[in-house]
Amino acid sequence: MSFPSAAPHSSFEVAPFLAIAAGSICFLIPALINGFPFVYPDSVDYLIFTPRLYRSPFYGLFIFFFHLNRFIWAPVIAQAFIASHLVWVLVRIHAGGPSVRYFGFMVIILVCLSSLPFFVGFIMPDIFTPIMILVFYILGFHLSALSRLERLYFVLLGCVAVAAHISHLTEALALASAIIIIQVFLRTPFRVALTRSTILSIPLVLSAIATLLNNIVVHHSVALFPAGQSFLLANMIEQGPARRYLQERCPAAGYRICSIIDSMPRTAYEVLWAPDGAYQNLGGFEGMREEAKQIVMGTFLSRPWDVLQMAVHTVGLSFVTHAPGVDLHSLEQSRDIWMVDVLTKKFGLSTVRAHEDSLQSQDAIPRALLQAVDSISFPIATVGLLISGIFAFRRGLQEATVLAILVPAAYAINNTLCAFASGISDRYQARATWLFALAGMLIIIQLIESSPLRPLSGAKRTSASDRQTPQSITEAERRRLSHSRIGGASRSV
Repeated sequence: MSFPSAAPHSSFEVAPFLAIAAGSICFLIPALINGFPFVYPDSVDYLIFTPRLYRSPFYGLFIFFFHLNRFIWAPVIAQAFIASHLVWVLVRIHAGGPSVRYFGFMVIILVCLSSLPFFVGFIMPDIFTPIMILVFYILGFHLSALSRLERLYFVLLGCVAVAAHISHLTEALALASAIIIIQVFLRTPFRVALTRSTILSIPLVLSAIATLLNNIVVHHSVALFPAGQSFLLANMIEQGPARRYLQERCPAAGYRICSIIDSMPRTAYEVLWAPDGAYQNLGGFEGMREEAKQIVMGTFLSRPWDVLQMAVHTVGLSFVTHAPGVDLHSLEQSRDIWMVDVLTKKFGLSTVRAHEDSLQSQDAIPRALLQAVDSISFPIATVGLLISGIFAFRRGLQEATVLAILVPAAYAINNTLCAFASGISDRYQARATWLFALAGMLIIIQLIESSPLRPLSGAKRTSASDRQTPQSITEAERRRLSHSRIGGASRSV
């Protein structure tokens, strides 16, 4: 069954804006304590639009519109505001109306016990992975709760999120497919499901077109993922299948990589990024594209059982590898020199001094403490989401139940694609772990607000439009009573 959502809010109100702004500041607390936005070696490429076959240019374009080579903090402020606004809208939807109380509580929990603030303050596209998941959830199941302006905004935000990273297009396609399957399972009316599916396809199609055009114009490659074969090859070398395949076929196969088979690096990172540049000397991502494709295909065909074992191992390991802050260490000297040079030319000496004085540059971020907190908070959030989802299902809260299913499904999609295609990295999983805490709290809020024993109060009273419109009050009352009804048609879009 389905429930009426809060009425769409199209007019500007000061209180929500102030609440969202306050939430943004809270999400920036770790970066503010650090004294500088968190950075990674890849951050340099995004700051200077370095054309890479293996990197999307669109995150760099996004942050440029904010920093404009003048203010390094602007991109993370924008990311914080986007995340805060998303949380506000989700609270409004699940509480049946705006609620500063619920929103404030959720912000405190997310700041203190989740990975969200570390990725908000990170000049990396990782924050757009969970943003993409939440945007697809809202567009797929809560379209009627949005005003026309909000619908346009979330579609555009979806486009930015999907295009921000080369892995996101595949993840978004899998996520959209999962949403469509859920719509069919819920027997959503065909017209409604078609409308939602069409809207979800817009970010997919536009991002695919933009990515393809970029690869054609800049890299002269008619492909969406021209570097994907190299990442997969490197991971298959580290995990064993491709290494054993090459040992069997070299030198007879005539692969260029056979020349380094006896000195092959041990890890995928060393294969692709080793200081001696072995892979680069073979042609790099562009020169090795066809050969990598042949080796990957040959490994799949000749050693399918090894590849299956690799998939089980890497994907399984990814579910227990999610410590936030692991990558927040000082940059290697060569990388730091490059970072300092870019910051000097683009933002000035004051920005360089702030970078050098930051806790990250001093290697003073308590990564072990962050990992210890995560090892406790994430399992609790996971169990909490499971239990709240069961209660939502028993209460008949359809969209809340969907959220309890979609977040773990999206997390599994993210882990599977990243772990198998690229390798194990805490960052790939940690960027999405905070969704479990968020989803669990949203479901609990909806359980509270839909209780038949709860008087007409709370979130609904905070909205003047809800107080003044009898129809809105009727819907709120009907929402609380609807837990006792079995079945019911899905709402129209």
